[in-house]
Amino acid sequence: MGIERTCKTTTVSPEQVFISLAVAWQSITGTLPDRKVILVIHAQSALETGHWKSICNYNLGGSKKHGDCDFTYFTTTERFGRDKADKYLAASKPGSEITLVSENADATKTLKFAGKQDMNCFASWETLDDAAKAQLQLLFSRYPRALEAAKLHDTTAYVHELKKGGYFTADEATYRKTVDSIAKSYDKKLANVQFPSIVML
Repeated sequence: MGIERTCKTTTVSPEQVFISLAVAWQSITGTLPDRKVILVIHAQSALETGHWKSICNYNLGGSKKHGDCDFTYFTTTERFGRDKADKYLAASKPGSEITLVSENADATKTLKFAGKQDMNCFASWETLDDAAKAQLQLLFSRYPRALEAAKLHDTTAYVHELKKGGYFTADEATYRKTVDSIAKSYDKKLANVQFPSIVML
């Protein structure tokens, strides 16, 4: 069932996340990853966490609670079509508030979820390495086509597959443009960061 953890800020550096994702890839696959694959996943993590400045409990990808993982609650915003958004707003109650943030030009609404409810119940980890491994395992198990796109360095297809699988509620084009821009930026910033090679037992 997992344990509810107190929400705490766990700020990490871009370099730490980059290396941890690479080590997790090796641990799962037994092979060294292509840098471009890790850059795409790393960029998505940066987008989801404000470049790891607003990361809680090492949740690298804004992942909701899944399986038997530990979990925590924190306020989040999500974007929905008008009818679905209105149903959520109608269900708002004290202690689990749902409020309207904005009505968007594309006939969607952005809502804020607070308190304790499914929409703002997030996966929680005690260490960065555990979180990186869990994030990759989630992608391998639920979004394999997205990972195949990442292997081809195709951020458009990567983001499309995540959207199709319900990973995020934001506008797909904006999300894709941001992931692509971040990946290119960190490709330069992390050019001198080398992946460690771990011994597989």
